[in-house]
Amino acid sequence: MEDTLKKLTDQIYNEGITKANEEAEIIISNAKKEAERIIEAAKKESAERIAKAQSDSDELKKKVNTELELTANQAVSSIKQSVTNVLLENTIDKSLKGLFNDKDFLKEMILTMVKNWDSTKEQADFNILFPEDSKLDQFLQSELGKTLNNHVTFKPSKSVENGFAIETKGESYKISFTEKDFSSFIKEYIRPRTFELLYKK
Repeated sequence: MEDTLKKLTDQIYNEGITKANEEAEIIISNAKKEAERIIEAAKKESAERIAKAQSDSDELKKKVNTELELTANQAVSSIKQSVTNVLLENTIDKSLKGLFNDKDFLKEMILTMVKNWDSTKEQADFNILFPEDSKLDQFLQSELGKTLNNHVTFKPSKSVENGFAIETKGESYKISFTEKDFSSFIKEYIRPRTFELLYKK
């Protein structure tokens, strides 16, 4: 009887141990699987974050490089324009200053303009405006007055600094021939060609 009881006890014990071991193995196996899943998820999330950080870094670098290139191009273009402007001012302005201070040049220019004015048109009568201190008045009255009869009137004007201006007597329009006007016109006309000569291959 004792043997039977001992056998039964041993059997129950052994079955309990076996079952406990099996359950322990299942728990450990599940824990390992869960740990692997967590590790894989962490690796994946880490890789995604690294990839996003790299992508953001690349995008920022691209934007910075684009901005730097744009700024550099603008700076170079601005410098080229400045050099062109300085060159034009040093050549054209100095040349024109000499011309517009030359009374003979102004006389010839006015004479040419007046002689080519179409006196048959309705607005043939006009005024010639010139600087008050230019001393052109006597020449204009004596030389051109003979040619033009009553078609032209000569007027010293504070609004004309140098050179001269022509306006119709009805003041419907005015054409200015000053150093500043010629300088602006010539600079705009030759600026593209000057720029091309300086910087284009």
